Amino acid sequence: SPTAEPTPAMMVDPLVPVEPATPPPPDFDPTPPPFDPSTDDEVAWARDYVALVTAVLNSPLDLQEALSVLMAWGTPPGEPFAGAADVTWAEAADLDGDGTEEWLISFPMGGQVCGMGYCPAYVVVFELDDGLFQPRHLVRERPLTEVALLGPSLRFVEDITGDGATEVVIEQTWCGAHTCFVGFTIGRWDGTQWHNLTEQPIQQASSDVSFGERDGAMTFQLQGGIIGSVGAGLQRPRTLVFAWDDGLYRLVEEVPEPSDHPYYQMLDANAALAAGDLERALILASQAVAAEEIPELMAPVSPVDGARIVSYAGIEAMLVHALRDDAVAMAAVLAQVQDHPLVTPNVYSEAAETLLATYRETGDAVAACAVMEDAVAAEPDEAVFFQWYGYGTERLTLDQICPLTGPSEGPSPEV
Repeated sequence: SPTAEPTPAMMVDPLVPVEPATPPPPDFDPTPPPFDPSTDDEVAWARDYVALVTAVLNSPLDLQEALSVLMAWGTPPGEPFAGAADVTWAEAADLDGDGTEEWLISFPMGGQVCGMGYCPAYVVVFELDDGLFQPRHLVRERPLTEVALLGPSLRFVEDITGDGATEVVIEQTWCGAHTCFVGFTIGRWDGTQWHNLTEQPIQQASSDVSFGERDGAMTFQLQGGIIGSVGAGLQRPRTLVFAWDDGLYRLVEEVPEPSDHPYYQMLDANAALAAGDLERALILASQAVAAEEIPELMAPVSPVDGARIVSYAGIEAMLVHALRDDAVAMAAVLAQVQDHPLVTPNVYSEAAETLLATYRETGDAVAACAVMEDAVAAEPDEAVFFQWYGYGTERLTLDQICPLTGPSEGPSPEV
């Protein structure tokens, strides 16, 4: 059955006041309410806070004076405005194309710590009605789990997609104990409703940002990704590319930087095999097989880790030779792996023997690859490459062990 068109009442954001703003009384003396994250409902608190901010904007103060009041609310007593000043701003623009300007106003979340690296703030779309600011929408990041944005600054208010409408791009920056992050919130105000235009959060740690173009629309490139925490484990930089695709900004490319660490050579050989780049796969797998050690970079390495990494890299090299119909070269790689000083018998060295035997029987590289993967999957606890993984370390899944057959439907355990 047809879906009813949403009415303006249905589109009102629950985090902004629904009653029209009125001028504050002459004796208006605003005091920001305290916020206790352990007990307060942040949604209800935000609604009341936006109402209070609206009263300040509609007081006899001019806009800059009002923003100074809001900035002071976000600054701990006795400290300079440092963080709060960066997130307190106002920009007028015709966001919905009706010939009348709206206002994007950002202000720190009063009563919260607002330092140089961490400053929660609210960004609200206001419209002017008879000279009074009326809040229409509180901008939030997708997924809508957080109420405030972190360190928001306005980067673009323009048509970045090439469709003739105006988009809003807000950059967020925040820092933890050891790592800073950057992210982008992208949306559009149509006069009644805010449209989030990202499929998933556009963000990454320790990243340099650049902007490009694809099919007439702006792209976002984030290069970096290293998290400065021991718990993150073994990592390498990567470039994320987000592009306009079917009405949303989506992650369209994730390109890790090359690495001479045998684990990453093994991962990249797997990706090259899946992409059909046999020459690159063979070079990378051969480099991993020739490794004399597995460096301990942000992660401890046990003897079984090295044995499994080298053995699986041998399987990757053998798959290249199988696709080239060269069983002799496959056997030579297997012998090299078996004689390797880091290798003792393990699930991957046994799977390599299965791969060669099955290929000799069938002459079918893909079928032999699938049998090899089944052999590894039968012992999943013995298939992990590291005994300890950090939360930032790339990993394969069991259904990627044979890169020639593609991933299975549904989730697959990591190895």
